[in-house]
Amino acid sequence: MKKLLLLTGGLAAGKSTFSRILSTRYGTAAFQKDTVKELLCDHIGFRNREENKAISNAAVDAMCHIFSRISLTGASLILEANFHEDELEKLHSIARESQYDVLTLVLHGDAEVLYRRYLHRMREENRHPAHSSLSLEEKANFIKMAELIQQEQIPGKTLVIEATEFSYQDDPAILAQIDHFMND
Repeated sequence: MKKLLLLTGGLAAGKSTFSRILSTRYGTAAFQKDTVKELLCDHIGFRNREENKAISNAAVDAMCHIFSRISLTGASLILEANFHEDELEKLHSIARESQYDVLTLVLHGDAEVLYRRYLHRMREENRHPAHSSLSLEEKANFIKMAELIQQEQIPGKTLVIEATEFSYQDDPAILAQIDHFMND
């Protein structure tokens, strides 16, 4: 069966890293929104938060287009982003039309821990400028964003993963559930 594995959830929850781990595990292509966004920003640039958000939206649109083209081949695919409900609906629509089975991994963690991780990434890891958001460096704004992300309605089959610590990335029970989906 053709499979679409989606990863979404909190900022700094480890979604991109986990998508790469799963890509290797299943021999399946994976696309991360951050990587697509970085490429777009390198070529287009941005001057303000609105332009940065527009590029972020374009990155998700590009991922939807990639899935629509890959779906013609029947190949399985992994997509990672902090998807919004309308974006998930669009991906599910493509999946239905192409007879793909979809599982969404939803990564959530303690907002305080994710906030510290986010700050570390932004200040210590030389992150790409596309990911800078001075508003999210304020703790109250980050917590508010985390709460909004947790309120997103996720269509279809989901697996909610506690991502405060990275132990989920090699947790046998979690991997067994994903294995069952990918290999069924």
